[in-house]
Amino acid sequence: MVDRPLRKRKLFVGVDLDETARTACAAVSEVLQKTGFAARYEGAEKLHVTLAFLGYVEPSRCASIVSKLASSAGRADPFGVTLDKLGAFPHERRPRVVYAGARDQGAPFRALAQIVRSAYEGLGFEFRDDAVAHVTLARVKESRRPLPSIEFDPIALEIRELVLFESLPDKAHNTSRYEIIETAPLLRATRASAG
Repeated sequence: MVDRPLRKRKLFVGVDLDETARTACAAVSEVLQKTGFAARYEGAEKLHVTLAFLGYVEPSRCASIVSKLASSAGRADPFGVTLDKLGAFPHERRPRVVYAGARDQGAPFRALAQIVRSAYEGLGFEFRDDAVAHVTLARVKESRRPLPSIEFDPIALEIRELVLFESLPDKAHNTSRYEIIETAPLLRATRASAG
């Protein structure tokens, strides 16, 4: 029998949503769908916030990637972000990625993103764009109309741990699915549970 080489793993670091935030974001997505806005909508189970997209990595690097997750989490305290706007990249007039985002993502979010990205830059990963506090709801293949204006009640997102996700192909549904590889509680969350 011939051993096959282990496949590269498509990884990213982010924040998983609690059930309240997940349900609220999915409801915003449903409202957008009802406007007839044409896009490929993400399933509720895939909703998350990305801090650092690592891309395809060799399996041999996974141990150091997990180690950086834990050390990064140990340098940050839990905090909250309020998702309070529907937005799009690159912009609302010609949307390609539609999201529920934060008008003010705040200093704690920026600090956490910097901690995480600096840790992974030390392993040779590169990041072009700044991290933005947002949950991707839909992707637009061909942008033909501006993003509709939708108001929704602010969604409180508690950020208490970092998550290492793996993106895996879901050929049956012509999309991808995300598996949690590792989680690491933020520092104060660890202290609170210990005390």
